[in-house]
Amino acid sequence: MAKYCVYCGNPLKSEDKFCIICGKPVLAGVKKPEKTGVEKAKDIIKERKTPKERIVAESIKEEDFEDLHEEPVKKSKKKKEAREVTEKPLPFEVKEQMILNIEYNDIKLNKEILVDKLKEIQNAIKDPRYDVDEEYNKSINVKVTAIKTLIAELKQKETDLEDKMEKPFIVQRIQEDIDTKIFQLKNLAQQYKLHKVDKDSFESLREKYKQEKAVLETEREDLTIGMKLWIKELKMEKAELQTKKNLNKGRFSAKELSKEDYEVKNKEYEIKLKKIVLKIKTLEDLTK
Repeated sequence: MAKYCVYCGNPLKSEDKFCIICGKPVLAGVKKPEKTGVEKAKDIIKERKTPKERIVAESIKEEDFEDLHEEPVKKSKKKKEAREVTEKPLPFEVKEQMILNIEYNDIKLNKEILVDKLKEIQNAIKDPRYDVDEEYNKSINVKVTAIKTLIAELKQKETDLEDKMEKPFIVQRIQEDIDTKIFQLKNLAQQYKLHKVDKDSFESLREKYKQEKAVLETEREDLTIGMKLWIKELKMEKAELQTKKNLNKGRFSAKELSKEDYEVKNKEYEIKLKKIVLKIKTLEDLTK
């Protein structure tokens, strides 16, 4: 069954944690709305036993609940408005650059894994069988060639991604602009103290730089909030994976798994954890 973002209607993949268009987290489900006063009254009617009680309950109208719900509704509205302000969707271009950075670092990790694997296989060349067993020799050479080919492909992908990645990342570019405004304000104050700038010019420029700095800080904050939501989701995924890894160890200790099955699964969990940790670090570095 196809999934769609509940905020913007964009089609989603089953593994998506965030919508790539609006940047909001994918909801596992939508909470049912709370019952209105009339609906609650109808529930009361079902529980009434006497005709007189039913007549009283049926006379209850939504207006009777307006005073009771007025304040909570206002609070709920304020919370909703605050949420809309603090959880602005990430622009598509920013989301795209974040994904490119994650893919780039993931490729680097895969290269490291393959290089370690290559070293492991190359050690097999020292085995005496390599010189006397033709089948063994052939299998080792095939594996070495395959891994070298994969490493070469990853290097090419790494180069292709580097061409698409914008450096510095937008958050760092905005921070550089903020630092520039801070310098301009300090320099302006110094110039004013030295009487190199008149009072009217000083006040006008100071207000201009302050406003520009405030706009940049708001933009940076909006971006980092969206990114931190993604980091939070990844940390939850990491915790779940760590739990599965511990469970796998527990099953091995309880002799439910053979040593071979345990080690294969444990290696799989370790690689997945490395990838998630790398994603988290990548996004955390981009928010700095």
